[in-house]
Amino acid sequence: MMMSNVLFYTHNKEDLKRVVRMVVEEIRKTEIVSHTPMNSEEDRLTQKEAARFLGISVTSLISWKKKGLVPYFQIGRSIFFSKVELLELARKNPGLIKPSRK
Repeated sequence: MMMSNVLFYTHNKEDLKRVVRMVVEEIRKTEIVSHTPMNSEEDRLTQKEAARFLGISVTSLISWKKKGLVPYFQIGRSIFFSKVELLELARKNPGLIKPSRK
């Protein structure tokens, strides 16, 4: 029994570009995660530290957290944010982090 290769041409050039971008983005995420210890103590920020890092108020950060706009994790009753995840969020949303006023 002979099997032939069947090719389906259902995707255009833009579809291919979109898929390549998605794959590259996933690879970048993996590289960031593998090179930085996620949720380690050096990556962990309190709500106050995360708000300062993003240049927003703690109230705004809590609001974003409740709306699911910003990733966080909980240890016991304490809420923490990953600096790596916040940086990734900022990369995807230019203008999110305001310049610090030091």
